[in-house]
Amino acid sequence: MQALLTARRGVSGEWKLEMKSNPQHPIAVMGLPLNSLTAVEAVEAMDRLILSGGTHQICPVNLDVWLNSLADSHLHRIMAGCSLVVPDGMPLVWASKLLGCPLAERVTGVDLVPRLAALSAEKGYGIFLLGGRPGVGERAQALLERNYPGVRIVGTYAPEEANLIRMDHTEILNRIHTARPDILLVAFGNPKQEKWIWMHRKRLGVPLAMGVGGSFDILVGDMRRAPRWIQQCGLEWAMRFVQEPSRLGPRYLRDFIGLARRLPMALVAAWMQKRYPGLTRITTSSTPQVLHVYVHGRLGADIADALQQATTASIINGQVMVVHLQAVQQSTAAGFGMLLSARRQLLEAGLSLSLAGLSFKMRFLLHAWSMQPLFDEWQPAISRGRPLTQESQTAVRIDLRREQEALPVQTRLRG
Repeated sequence: MQALLTARRGVSGEWKLEMKSNPQHPIAVMGLPLNSLTAVEAVEAMDRLILSGGTHQICPVNLDVWLNSLADSHLHRIMAGCSLVVPDGMPLVWASKLLGCPLAERVTGVDLVPRLAALSAEKGYGIFLLGGRPGVGERAQALLERNYPGVRIVGTYAPEEANLIRMDHTEILNRIHTARPDILLVAFGNPKQEKWIWMHRKRLGVPLAMGVGGSFDILVGDMRRAPRWIQQCGLEWAMRFVQEPSRLGPRYLRDFIGLARRLPMALVAAWMQKRYPGLTRITTSSTPQVLHVYVHGRLGADIADALQQATTASIINGQVMVVHLQAVQQSTAAGFGMLLSARRQLLEAGLSLSLAGLSFKMRFLLHAWSMQPLFDEWQPAISRGRPLTQESQTAVRIDLRREQEALPVQTRLRG
């Protein structure tokens, strides 16, 4: 999540970080920036996003959604650009542990819907239920209103099933604009729901939009959910398979094969990252167009605040950012999660983040962790660090050893 930061340069030429909030940086797990939050913390984060202004897209990710993103570069970029991405499947939580940066817990879309209803009852937020089979939205509305007195369901609508090109977008948007919800829950299924939200994000006028897949069917009881102990064991998929073997059998087989093909290479790439116990620091040099950020030592959680500071300065000054990784001795999933967070913030500001100085080992890591499509390498001149125009008078230097007291340790952030 984006922090509220200001960057100030002292008389010595060093940047000082003034932290106004404690950000929760995502962790890069198999190509996606997953936020390490409990369900309670996720709802609290969504509450803050509603109050922050703009339209924010939330994406719960299970194994099938993850594989869809790797097969569709457009979907991959959409999901990497969401304000909050939470792990909806236990295999992704297990993978984060194997990569050395464990996520807090599984946070499913179907669990978030009633929690958002409780938030609506508490704070008066309006919720719009979009999608699902005809009549399911109305039944879900009645159920939520019965279980959460005071919840504001301001509208439901189940458009006719059609692909994105044939949908009546005008009718859907008119209904949403008339209802003026604060939270939009879209049950079109992946990838349609994520692409639809992204397509209309600047016209929705809704602070928070989240794809919920088949959550409405589960809420109203049309599909039975596994007991809590089965969910905690990561075997909920088995109960769903028993209920819909013909539909879910091929899907689960594809998911298992996809994970079995990609996880071993990801683990090998992680194993190649030898532990680096030395000093980690960031230095920068800037031109009017570009902020060059050089990471020395370990790309991990300990540079979270310094990298956020550089991102904030880049946005304030309207500069694109180039992160140079030739001096990196160890990379972690938490470190790449921070790069994905910086990339999202810069893209939202109309800027970009690129990587330079990539060794063979770093290129292999980007490929194995399915992140290469999200980063573009700059021209060789920039990769070697030569500025496009005359450099500014002093280079920005951030020594984490001296700044340690000003940069609080992030909670539940591993690596």
